[in-house]
Amino acid sequence: MRKQVAKQPTKKQRKAAASETKSGTAKARAVRARDGAPAEPATAPVARPVEAMLDGAVESLRRLLGELLEQRLEAVAREAADVHREVAAGADRERVLGLLADLLQGLGASRFTAQPLDVVDPLIHAVVEERHADGVPSGVILEAVRPGFRSGRGLVLARAAVAVSGE
Repeated sequence: MRKQVAKQPTKKQRKAAASETKSGTAKARAVRARDGAPAEPATAPVARPVEAMLDGAVESLRRLLGELLEQRLEAVAREAADVHREVAAGADRERVLGLLADLLQGLGASRFTAQPLDVVDPLIHAVVEERHADGVPSGVILEAVRPGFRSGRGLVLARAAVAVSGE
């Protein structure tokens, strides 16, 4: 069996390659394959199809996300319009609050309620009523009137309405 030896470029070929590299006009340095095959670019032949495939996948994902966001926005707009119609028709307060609560939960907000005998925290509680209660200090929650809502990141979107003890 005969051992194959890679052919070395001639002096003229080395000089041409060096001048291309120095001038910066060469797109890629050509590499000569074994057995005198034609020169191929230095980048892998698989790289271009993979890049094109990734670009196509990213574009498809971008379109899909755009469509999903558009559909979600339309659904939220419909729900908000329903709330508006109920308010305009003179729906009772509880019905409107229920619709708003459903809308907020649909947007990913989480509901929280105040607990009786907790101290009022003005960051998360809104005092809507003050009552007299024997043996309970002032400013203590007696009843949760309406729940509050937090975003997925914990930001308070709506404070919980509470009735507190007063003097």
